[in-house]
Amino acid sequence: MTAIDQPEPSLGELFGELGADLSRLVRKEVELAKTEAREEAHRLTKAATFGAVAGVAALLALILLSMALAWWIDEALNTAVAFAIVGAIWVVVTAIAVMTARSAVAGLRPMPETADAIKGAVTGERATDDVQGRLDTATLSPTHQISDTRRHTDKETAS
Repeated sequence: MTAIDQPEPSLGELFGELGADLSRLVRKEVELAKTEAREEAHRLTKAATFGAVAGVAALLALILLSMALAWWIDEALNTAVAFAIVGAIWVVVTAIAVMTARSAVAGLRPMPETADAIKGAVTGERATDDVQGRLDTATLSPTHQISDTRRHTDKETAS
């Protein structure tokens, strides 16, 4: 039989091949994702290690420089007063850092729509109607920019 004489595969055979190809593709994508995750975790571990070393070195330098400042102030004042002044400076720096961190944390907003969409994708359940409606109305412009589907607060619409 020549290539011309061979019968064309049936629709069932074509779907079978499509399913097998799709299965292989998914397996390869999962393998690639695992490999990329391992490499990313290795880079993150390396960066965290160097970050920790830098943090310890900075802390030691901070302690030594604080002591040097206290002894420098000690030339004009009592030793205890000099160290108290340096300690008070660090208390002020700490208070400012805490207030800045609190305001940064207060500004964070959880992503309930995203969490609900991911939960729905994992469990097979549909996202809530409100979220699904907004996701259905999200459109892509010709320049592929996603339209803004966030809820606007009264403060945002007033400005």
